[in-house]
Amino acid sequence: MAGPEEKDSEMGAEGAMDADTNPGGNGLGGNGAHQEAGAAAAGTEPGDAEALRTELDKVKTQLAERNDMHLRLQAEFENFKKRMYREQSEQLKYAQLPLLKELTQAMDNLERALAHIHSQGSAEAKGLAGGIEMVAKQMGDTFEKFGMVRVKTKGAPFDPTRHEAVSVVETDQVPDNHVLQEFQAGYVLHDRVVRPAMVSVAKKAGVGGGAGETPGPKAGADG
Repeated sequence: MAGPEEKDSEMGAEGAMDADTNPGGNGLGGNGAHQEAGAAAAGTEPGDAEALRTELDKVKTQLAERNDMHLRLQAEFENFKKRMYREQSEQLKYAQLPLLKELTQAMDNLERALAHIHSQGSAEAKGLAGGIEMVAKQMGDTFEKFGMVRVKTKGAPFDPTRHEAVSVVETDQVPDNHVLQEFQAGYVLHDRVVRPAMVSVAKKAGVGGGAGETPGPKAGADG
C-alpha cells in the first residue's frame, strides 16, 4: 500500500504528461495552437485577402485613368499654346496690311503724275519728275521693308491668283498667255495678295479669230 508521498509523486507525473500533451491547457493539441497563432499573425481570412486584391486592382485602374487624363490635358494645353502662338504671329505678320493697302493708292497717284510729266517732255517737267521719282522710290523701299513687294507683270506668265486680266491682245511681242501690259500695279504682302495687278494678256496672233484687242475675263484675288 502506497503512502502519501508516493501518491503525490504519481499525481505530479500525470500532471507533467498532461502539460506535454496539451501545452495550451485548452483541450487542443499543439498543432491547433500553432494554427491559431498563424491566423492571428495574418490578421485576415482568405476572403478578406481577395477583397483587398480587388480593391487594389480598382485603385490601380483609377490611377491609370487619372494619369491618362492628365496626359491628355497636358497635350491639349500644348496644342492650345502652339495655336495661340501661330495666331499671334499671323496677326503681327499682317498687322500693317490695312495701312500698306491704303498707301498703294498714293503710289498709284505718284506713278500717274510721273507718266503725265514724262509725256510733257519739257526741261521743267523733267526736273519735277526727279523729285516725284525720289518720293516714289522711298515709298517702294518702305513697302519692301515691311514685306510687301510688287507683282511682276510685263513679260511674266499670266497668274490668275496675282493678275487680273482686263483684256486679251493678239500679238507676238510676248509669248502666248503672258502679260503684255500693266494698267495698275499689284502687291503681295509676304504670301498674301494685297491686290492683283490689272493687266492685258497676250494671245498668239492668228489663233482663234482676227487680230486686235478683245475683252478678256477678269481673274485674280480680291484686293
